[in-house]
Amino acid sequence: MTVRAATPAPNRRWLIVNGIFVTAVINVVLNWAISTGAVKDIDTVPMWGAPLVETSTFWTLIGTLFLLPLFTSALSTAAIRRDIRRGSLSRLDGLASTHPRLAALPGGRWGRGAAVGGIAVAVLAPPLVLLLVLLGSPELSSGQFVGYQVAFAVLLGMVVTPPIALAAMAE
Repeated sequence: MTVRAATPAPNRRWLIVNGIFVTAVINVVLNWAISTGAVKDIDTVPMWGAPLVETSTFWTLIGTLFLLPLFTSALSTAAIRRDIRRGSLSRLDGLASTHPRLAALPGGRWGRGAAVGGIAVAVLAPPLVLLLVLLGSPELSSGQFVGYQVAFAVLLGMVVTPPIALAAMAE
């Protein structure tokens, strides 16, 4: 079964509207604010740096890969639970047969988010870091860093939110 055949129309609509578009807007605003605040006193952002001590492209990439799915899961699961309680969404049955990997994720918003964040770091960090190294480990201007961070967060959100939301709809 495909997602389309197994998922009621209101749930598919939620995945498209909230899981992609609303998430993109939220990620633009939040990541612009966070990254702008992180570079307010510096002109350039190095590729490498001490974690949690100085802003760097590498550690921001790793942090985003883990934290964005974690918080996306917490917020989208809360919204989905609310919508199921209100009756505007249906609980999805049979996720294990249609999407066994999603069904295998831990239950609960924080456990699921941590699992997806860990998977994102394990799967996406190596090729992304290799790409950064191949690019010559450039320093970025503050503006370039903010633009990169916002674009990266929007794209990552578009990748992780729909599967997180599907799993939440099946709780």
